[in-house]
Amino acid sequence: MTSKPNYGGLDLLKFLVAFLVIANHTSPFVSFSPQLDFLLSGVLTRIAVPIFFMSTGFFYFRKWTGDPLRDNKALYGYLKKIGKLYFTAILIYIPLNVYTGYFTKEFTLYFLLKDIVFDGTFYHLWYLPALMLGIMVTSFLYEKMPMPFVLAAAASLYIIGLLGDSYYGLVAGTGISQMYDVMFHVFDYTRNGLFYAPVYLALGALAARKQTFQTNPIINGILFMVSLDLMLIEGIFLHYAGIPRHDSMYIFALPASYFLFQWAFSWKGKSNKRFREWRVWIYLLHPIAIVLVRGAAKTVHLERLLIMNSLLHFVTVCLVSIVMAAAAARIYGFPLKKRWRKSASPKEIA
Repeated sequence: MTSKPNYGGLDLLKFLVAFLVIANHTSPFVSFSPQLDFLLSGVLTRIAVPIFFMSTGFFYFRKWTGDPLRDNKALYGYLKKIGKLYFTAILIYIPLNVYTGYFTKEFTLYFLLKDIVFDGTFYHLWYLPALMLGIMVTSFLYEKMPMPFVLAAAASLYIIGLLGDSYYGLVAGTGISQMYDVMFHVFDYTRNGLFYAPVYLALGALAARKQTFQTNPIINGILFMVSLDLMLIEGIFLHYAGIPRHDSMYIFALPASYFLFQWAFSWKGKSNKRFREWRVWIYLLHPIAIVLVRGAAKTVHLERLLIMNSLLHFVTVCLVSIVMAAAAARIYGFPLKKRWRKSASPKEIA
């Protein structure tokens, strides 16, 4: 008889990697060592979103029944709840969109639709449409194919995405790049719900089906560290070779995030509702925290301390994000926690 999985470790992991997202947007070490900051902000932080997607895939497909009617109902329910959260986030960021000049004379209906479907209406909101599109793609594959073919199809999409992202330099100037030029008129990055999300959602589904988190935690820890080292080497090589168009997608991010995800199941701790609620709001609200910290620093003339000192800037943004997340969770509540009892739970969002 196997013991009940420990989801407290996974809650903790997802809470911690939310701060890697903030690190990606604040560059904590840039004022001390641009090289070290690149390793953190340009490479290491790229395991955060894969963990979120993988967790969603794990909890979502753990409840897959094989009954098309029930599974489709669960899918539509999931999309509806994520759609409501996305709509809320879009509304929250309209003032900042106005402030940053989003609604300029170049703004068109096509521009808006492209952002809503693929890129997000603010720079971090791409995650929510990517989650919605990715779960639709992965659910289709999961329903129609055996698991090995699901993984192969999702990996093929990821490879296409790699060549439009960190490995773009390999095809730039060739006939293949013309295909990407066409795609980049539809979306800005291949880091989206079509090419990026499905493979991580599928890996989460694999973990749910195989219960592979029961693997020796020491092995998972070692494999994570080895994969992470290889990912750092990959990032360094690509950066100095000038290959990336963007730096969101790495080959070794796949094993690094997967083994970290598996390892987290062995971490001690109780499942934490607060971590789950705050984590989502930290992700959604941290760009506002960045603006508030920078604005406050300029108002009280502490730019040298709170802006120019990148590490202190990062820490301050994290603290403000936590306070805002706690307030949002208390005032607004977690939008999905009460309604998606049969088809989802708070664990399944980010």
